[in-house]
Amino acid sequence: MSKLIELGSCRKPHGIKGAFSFYLINSESSSLKSGQKITLVPLDGKSSIREEGEEFEIETINFGNKTIVRLKNIADRNEVENMIPFSIFIKREDLPDFEEDNFYLNDLIGLSVKKWESKDLVGEVVDIGTNGVQDILKINTSGKIIDILLVDAFVKEINWDEETVYIVMPEII
Repeated sequence: MSKLIELGSCRKPHGIKGAFSFYLINSESSSLKSGQKITLVPLDGKSSIREEGEEFEIETINFGNKTIVRLKNIADRNEVENMIPFSIFIKREDLPDFEEDNFYLNDLIGLSVKKWESKDLVGEVVDIGTNGVQDILKINTSGKIIDILLVDAFVKEINWDEETVYIVMPEII
């Protein structure tokens, strides 16, 4: 199965003609467009979407104060209300590639984490978070999750060939 990247969620319908009001994590650089296939996964048991998720095609999308989306073959507010709430995912291979030295944060998930100086294994990146200012690597270290700011002071190298992130461990951890 392709790696899915979460783009946001939907908890509200828009209007009476079967549109959705999407909340996108990064609406400024959204990869969504008309004709794009997305996978919707229910957030709870209230959604009529299958638990494993379902693929839909975007018919139209409009960005502004809100991101308003119409999905192909969904034209009724009642159907929209039955589908929400859900998370929105896209296949990794459907995202545009970056130039050198740029990457998607989700690409870090699953990489090994080693100490910069000693090369000792610390753990594995299991998630990405934010404190509102910086992105944060969530690293599983033998069952304990630690947070490392994704800044040059702590993250010294991302070696894609080795699938490893090299970090300087903060002294308080």
